[in-house]
Amino acid sequence: MLPILSFIAYAPAGDAAAPTADTGAASGGFTGIIIWLVLMVAFFYFLIIMPQRKRDKQFKQMMEKLKVGDKVVTAGGIIGKITLIKPDSLRLRTGTGTELDVTRKAIAVVVNRGEGDKEEIEPDVTVKQ
Repeated sequence: MLPILSFIAYAPAGDAAAPTADTGAASGGFTGIIIWLVLMVAFFYFLIIMPQRKRDKQFKQMMEKLKVGDKVVTAGGIIGKITLIKPDSLRLRTGTGTELDVTRKAIAVVVNRGEGDKEEIEPDVTVKQ
């Protein structure tokens, strides 16, 4: 076993005939283990759980602020403008006039808000029959 961890598994080296009047050794070892467990839980909370909660909160706020006319980028890299908002999905119009339905969770970034855009939301593609 590693010499650093030997204090956990083995008693200190000494004379076998020495009196063993120390009864607090077992509780000290248990307290040390509890302290390490608490430190590990705190480590995981502050480095993994707390930042993930913050990202989830920011994503939820971004989803609440979405509106028709916003230019967004999906997780797959598709850039489009929102033309319709449904409870669980969005309709995006890409640069070629193609409209795609994507889920809300597929939106990665809102590039710009549609407030200053004067562009018409209706598709400008004409279909010949």
